[in-house]
Amino acid sequence: MSISAQARRAFAKSRTITGTMFKTLPGLRCSGGAPLSAVLGLLVGLMLATSVAAQSFIEPKPSFSPEEVVRIQLDALAANDEPTRNAGIEQVWAFAHPDNRAVTGPLQRFTRMIRGTGYDTLINHRSHTVEAAGQTDQVAAFEVRVVARDGNLYAFSWRLGIADVDGEKVWMTTRVTPARSTGQQMTYR
Repeated sequence: MSISAQARRAFAKSRTITGTMFKTLPGLRCSGGAPLSAVLGLLVGLMLATSVAAQSFIEPKPSFSPEEVVRIQLDALAANDEPTRNAGIEQVWAFAHPDNRAVTGPLQRFTRMIRGTGYDTLINHRSHTVEAAGQTDQVAAFEVRVVARDGNLYAFSWRLGIADVDGEKVWMTTRVTPARSTGQQMTYR
């Protein structure tokens, strides 16, 4: 769904909200003469549209290759708290395979896991590389290296599988191993 479609939907929703909220306040007007409900409706609509736009995540699509899925997730984790706290983790959750979600979910539990030992090096990491390790029609594997906030280099094995989402076959993450330290430190000057 495009941002403009999301904004239209949020505005329509805000009109319903303000219509309900201000039925009991007919006749109230702002100093400029505009009905108070219209002004408040506009404000609520703008807030909802901004919120919807800020939280729009990339959804799994059949057109995404397995490597693109991994990169979408890593890019999101590299800027984890943009535009809101844990937005990167929520983006990763959007690509979690249903079997993975059954073990690691719900989202609140998944968030604690990613912020915990073994995966926290992914949060706001400095850079990453993705190398294909093998692929079939149903499974793809990648070796990922991440330079964490502390400058240390960590390795992960990222596994994806095909999932049926709304009748479409899409690549989704089935498993990521906890961080393995490579013993290397990257220095930035």
